[in-house]
This record gives sequence, structure tokens and C-alpha cells, in this order.
Amino acid sequence: MQSANLLEGVRKVSLYLVLLLIPLWFLPLTQDPLVYQKQALLIVLVFLALLSWLGRAVQQGEVSFRVTWLYLPIALVVGAVGASTMFSLWRYGSFWGFPLNVADSFLTIAFFALLSVVIMNSVERVAQLAKPLFLLLVSGAVAGIFALLQAYGVFLVPAAFAKAATFNTVGAMNSVAILSAALLPLALALAVGAQSLKKWVLWGTVAAFFAVLAVINFFDAWVALAVGLLILLAFGMWNLKKQAQSGWVSVPMALIIVALFFTMFRFSLPGSPQMPVEVSPSMQGEWGIAKEVLKERAITGSGPGTFVFDYAKYRPESLNQTVFWGTRFSSGASEILGWLSQKGILGVLSLIFLIAASVFLGVKALLRSSQDSSSWMIGLGLLASFGATIAAFVLYPSTLVLSFVFWVLVGGLGVFVAENVKKVQVASQSVVALGSSFAFLLVLIFGLGLLFVGGQKYIAEAKYLQGVRASQQGNIQGAIEGVAGAATLNPSVDLYWRDLSQLYLSRLNEISQDASLSQDQKREQSQAVIQNAVNAVQKAAAAAPANIANWNVQGFVYRSLIGVPGADTLAFAAYEKAKELEPSSPFSWTELGRVYILQAQSLTSQKGKEVERETALAKALENLQRAIELKADYAPAHFLTAAVYEQQGKEDEAIAKLEETKQVAPNDTGLAFQLGTVYWQKKDLDKAQAELERAISLNANYSNARYILGLVFDAKKDKAKALEQFNKIAELNPDNEEVKKIIANIEAGKAPLDGIQVSQPPVPEAPPEIQKEEGR
Repeated sequence: MQSANLLEGVRKVSLYLVLLLIPLWFLPLTQDPLVYQKQALLIVLVFLALLSWLGRAVQQGEVSFRVTWLYLPIALVVGAVGASTMFSLWRYGSFWGFPLNVADSFLTIAFFALLSVVIMNSVERVAQLAKPLFLLLVSGAVAGIFALLQAYGVFLVPAAFAKAATFNTVGAMNSVAILSAALLPLALALAVGAQSLKKWVLWGTVAAFFAVLAVINFFDAWVALAVGLLILLAFGMWNLKKQAQSGWVSVPMALIIVALFFTMFRFSLPGSPQMPVEVSPSMQGEWGIAKEVLKERAITGSGPGTFVFDYAKYRPESLNQTVFWGTRFSSGASEILGWLSQKGILGVLSLIFLIAASVFLGVKALLRSSQDSSSWMIGLGLLASFGATIAAFVLYPSTLVLSFVFWVLVGGLGVFVAENVKKVQVASQSVVALGSSFAFLLVLIFGLGLLFVGGQKYIAEAKYLQGVRASQQGNIQGAIEGVAGAATLNPSVDLYWRDLSQLYLSRLNEISQDASLSQDQKREQSQAVIQNAVNAVQKAAAAAPANIANWNVQGFVYRSLIGVPGADTLAFAAYEKAKELEPSSPFSWTELGRVYILQAQSLTSQKGKEVERETALAKALENLQRAIELKADYAPAHFLTAAVYEQQGKEDEAIAKLEETKQVAPNDTGLAFQLGTVYWQKKDLDKAQAELERAISLNANYSNARYILGLVFDAKKDKAKALEQFNKIAELNPDNEEVKKIIANIEAGKAPLDGIQVSQPPVPEAPPEIQKEEGR
């Protein structure tokens, strides 16, 4: 008996903790302190609740479960998401979530479904739902208040990552408003039937939710709230005569009027903080993407969490004319449309079936009206909040917390619609006893195995974060050790290998500038680092071949190694694959043109390769022209076109192209540098000086622009200004031996490049596109 009571206590505590903590939980131990951490907590607590429920049944020799048809649609949803995961573009990412959308993963959805089942079988009567729902409402209200305080600049968490107005424990600020809209009807219904202190606390949560809605003032949240309140009002009016308390009906009525006022007249309350603009694809755009996906994967979709792949492949070219042309979205405009594209027809139909079954059974139970007043209000609150959540799913992409609320409401409705709990006494030697014991052992073994594997992945994430922090501090070797450790523990994550390959390139640059190494040592270490970079980038593409980022970075790595036999061919192959996965982006087309230019440069000094060189330049122009067709103001494609003209000996055309590009991108520092360099090469020193000074005015730390500007000043016999530029470069790059030699030459009255062979800019630059890629 004591063991059974202990197990029952574990189940209750686990259930209460998951309801209380999920809306609030975060930990800065991984690169994602929010959603990834919530998923880990969800798995642990739901596993404990499920295990203790089954263990108690085995211990007592009695299996008790609620009899309801809702088990069927729940099982169908999990089965449909599982099938979608099996045929996903990236099965690993769809199963685990990270580094894709964690909230949309099979693992998260499966544990949400288990949570709803545990809730259904954790109480015998509807009234017993009041306590766990109370904890959820208090947690949601605290999360909303915390978000408002952050927005007003009141930072309660001392950690640096939390000292931002946009940080909260739910997601984007609009998602906090959506959560408040989903929970407010339930809070209102529970407040009506509550007693004493709990009643005042619940009315406090209602006030908190409304304050969040009013301050954030998000249109979709008001619409969702209106749907929930209409359900409250409709059933409240229908049951008005049977309710001991009827005055509460005026509250949803008044709130509906307020919601309509906010939706009709778009304004902000005086004193409201400036809310960040949340950008996402439009409904029309997401519907277009979904239709394209369904042409190839109609039944199961592209896989849970793979919207970022769908968006890259099918987004319209017209987006290139907006500032968001280079953005890749991980979710769309609507949760329902997201299910259609990522889980296919099977997935979205199973979700609709679950929603329809929950609503039908909930309405039927309300109309049956056999419960007491308090239980009836709890059921009404569950159905009203469920309606608000469904409205939010139609209008907005879900977050992990909102999906969590959805499945909690499904579990609560399961209790409300079926109060019949069946208890089966199990004889010690019966088939049922053996079956229940087997189920307990299966859950125990599977759960412990999942926790072990998940724990290993969690440690990998912690190591990766260590590597990121080391990289930010300039400790490349430490960064390599951290990220390599993460990749060793979890080799299935492409992000680790992708970043590791670029860290190896940074290490290669360090080796080339290390004056303490002999040439033989540099050669030996460089070969090892190059091999490591190539291996890492190949493993990234092998882990997730559908991820455009892996092929762009692979192309960048091979392009950086041109000069190594075969690197150009591998770079071509990588960027061709990137073009296939993201045909509407000018980036891959431009980078392919860049590789052809580098190939042509390498052929310049080779006799008998004139035809191959001209062919490479022609192919470069072909790809660059396509990039310009996709995005007319794409500056890199324009100034690479100028570079082709320059290699073809058409200097006037090259300058004309760069000047034309300057009109398109007047604030592009790279363009100003390129134009200044061309003028310097043509000995037009005044124009070269003007362009290079323009580049420096745009970026004072642009070392390469200062380098060429120093040479321009030297050519103009202004040694003092030349020294000023090179001294500034030395401050920015204290380990650059070439710059130190140039300064010594100028001070000695020699030519700056005396004894120096320059084949490329002295301070290597990573393309900005690749830097953006790393941040996605």
C-alpha cells in the first residue's frame, strides 16, 4: 500500500510540475535556452507520470482507465505524425526536433499525446481538474506578466541573454498574447465557480491575461479571444436558468465588446512599449508552398519541422524584391497550413478529426447537463479555451507552450466528456496481469533508453554552446574542441559539422599567419586542417542532404580551398545542389559564378588553357546574369560581373558595371572597396581614394579598404597618411606580419610592398552570406 501511495504521489507531483513549469521553464545551458529546455522537461515529467500510473496499477493489481472515444483520434494523430516522420526529408530532425522546429517534432507531439492520456486517467471526477488547471493558469499569467515587464525594460533575470525586451518564456511577444487569449476563457470559467482565496487569484489571472492582450494588442489574439468568449457566452446564456450564479455572463459579454473594439480600431494604449515587428510568410504564400509540397508528398508531407526546407525550395521569386529575400522562416503563418505541408493530408485530417471529436463530445456533454454547477463551468471553460486555441491555430503558427495548452485541454475534455472510469481487478496469474506488467516494463525500458540517448544529445548541445562562446572570444582552438565534442556525441546534427568545417577554415588562416611555425610545420598542419574541414562539411551534407545551408557552406569550404586539386569541381557540385534546393535565391547562382571566376584565375598562368579560361568566364557570366534576373539589386552579382569583365580585359566595362551597381547599392562596403581597387589598378588615384574612403566611412574597421588606401596614399607620396592607414590595420590585426613589414618598409623609405608577394587581400574575409547562414 505504501508503494502504491508513493507512486500515486509521484504521478501527482509530476503532473502538477509539468503544468506549472512548462510555460515558465528556461535554462541557459544550451544554445536554445527556451524551447529545447521545455521539451527536455516535458519528456522527463511525462515519463515519470506515465510510469508511476502504470506502476501503481501493477502494484495494486487493479487497472483503471477512463472510457472515451478520444483515444482513437489521439492515436491517429500520433500515427500520422509518425508516418510523416518515417518519410520525412530529414527523419532525424523530424523525430527529435532540434535543430528544426522542436515544438513540431514527433517526439514532442507523442509526449503531448501521452500527457493528455495521463490527465484523462489521473482524476475520477471533473471537479478534481480544478487544481491542476489552476496551476496552469497561474503559470500562464506569470509568464504573461514576466513578458510585459521585459517589454518595459524591467529585467528580473540577471543573466545577459535575458536582458532584452523581446525575451520571455513563451516565444515571440505575439505568441504571449495568443497564449493569454487561449487561457483567459478557462480562467474566467474557473473563477466563477471558485471559492475564497482561489477565486481572487483566478480573477487576478483573468486581469493579467487581459492586460497582456491590451498592451501587446495583437489582432489574431483578439480574434481568438472573441471565439472563446462567444462559446462561453452562448452556453452561459443557454444554461442561464440552471446556474446559481448568472451575473458572470456580463463579463464575457463586455470582453467581447472590448475585443471587437481593439480589432476594429487598430491603436496602442498610451504608455505601451514599442513591440517588435514579427515577420512571417503570408497565408497566401504558405498556401502556395503547401500546394507545391503536396504535388510530391501528398499523403505524409515533407515531415514534421521541415517548413524551412519547403520555404527555401518553393518560395516565390517576388520575395527577392523585399528586405526579407534572404530570410528563411522555420514556420509559416498558420499552424493548420503547416500541418498540411509538413504532415500531409493524412496528418491534417487526423488533427481535424481530433478537433472535431473533442468539440462534438464537449458540446454533447455540456448539453447533457448532468454535472453539478462547478463541474459544468469547468467543462465550459475547457471547451471555450479549446475553441480559442483552434482559432489561434488557424491564424497563427503554434509555439511549444500553445501546443502544450492544446493537449492539456484535450486531456481535460476527455475527463469532462467521459466520467465513467472502468476498474479491472487483475488476478496475479491472469493474462491481464502479465500484459500490464509487460506494458510497465516496456515503458520503463523505452523511457530509460530515451532519457539516456536524450541526455547524450543534451550534453552535446552544452558542448556546442561552449564552442560558440569560445569562438566569440576569438579562441578558435577552443571552439573547435567544443563543437567537435558535440559532433562526436551527436553526429546526426548537421549544424555541428557545418560550423566545425568553418572553424577549421579559421584555424587554417591562423596557421598561415603564425610566424612561430616553419614552412614545413605550416604545410603539415594545414593539410591536416584542410582534411578535417572537408570531412566535416561532407558529414553535414550527409546528415541532412535536404538542408540548403549544408550545400552553401560546402561550396564555400571548397571554394576557399581552390588551388587544391579537385576543389573547384566539388565546389561546382555543391552549388549546383544548392541551386536545386533554393532555386529562387540569387546567392547560389552568384557563388557558382564566383567559383568559375576563381577557376579562370587559376588557368591564367597555364599555357594552352585559354579556351578553358574563356569558357569558365562565360559560365560565370551566365550564372551571374541569372542571379541578377532573380534580384536586380543584388550587389555581389553585379560586382562579380565587373570582375569577369576585368579578367576579359574590358576595364571600362568593369568600371561602368561597378558604377552602375553603386546606384543600386550605395551603402555596400564591399562594392566601394571593389571599385576603389579597380581605380587603383588603373592608376586613377583620386577616384580610388574617394571610393576607399567611402568604404571606410561605412565601416571604420574595414582593414582591406584601409590596406589599398594606404597604397594609394603612398603612390601619391603622402607617407604620413599611408602610415596612418597601416598602423590602424595593425591595431585591428595585431598578429598580421605582412602589415608589420609594410610599416617597416614605409618608415625606412622603401616601397610598401618591397619584399612582399601579395596574391590576395591580406585580411581574409568571409562572405557575408555565409555569416548570415551561420546565424540561421
